[in-house]
Amino acid sequence: MPTPSLQRHSGFGRGPGPGEDHQYEMELTLEELFTGGTRELTVPMTVSHPQTRSRYRVEPSYTVDVVAGWKEGTRISFPKRVVEYPQIGKMQLPPVTFVVTQRRHPYFERIGDDLLIKVRLTSAQAKKRLTMEIPLLDGTKFSFVSGMRGERIEHGTMREFPNKGMPIKGGPKRGKLFVQFQFTDRGSSFNHPRGSASMFY
Repeated sequence: MPTPSLQRHSGFGRGPGPGEDHQYEMELTLEELFTGGTRELTVPMTVSHPQTRSRYRVEPSYTVDVVAGWKEGTRISFPKRVVEYPQIGKMQLPPVTFVVTQRRHPYFERIGDDLLIKVRLTSAQAKKRLTMEIPLLDGTKFSFVSGMRGERIEHGTMREFPNKGMPIKGGPKRGKLFVQFQFTDRGSSFNHPRGSASMFY
């Protein structure tokens, strides 16, 4: 997985003073928030030597254990600590807080613990029995058949699948997956291999 990007948390008019909490936005992909994992983050900061008051640029590392199901706005805080650097000596590092932000996903929209994906097809396809294959965030695929038992699919029709959404508080329970059908046209049809539809907005 890619390393999350870091930037100073917005909403702070000035940089943190000595000993004040350093806050950073930590951008994570929806896949990372789905599966969880461990992240090693390096944070550049300027600190003062306790005796000489000389200022040094340091880049301490922090290990963040990403919990599956975290939401945007989740805060992960580290207390101040003392680190010894070669040729400098012991330096006291300020407390650091990471604030989770979620990178926009090309297919899925997150709504709390639920996921929404829009599947596009023609109005002619909607009248047929089709196999839909949805690529999930953990790399697996979820298939279902539309048009079963007289089901009528119209533009905007929504289907709901429990326990296919985001993990709830680390799992194993998960939210719902909502699949919304969007018609690309209202009359013409086209052939799709093996009668399946797997095209998304």
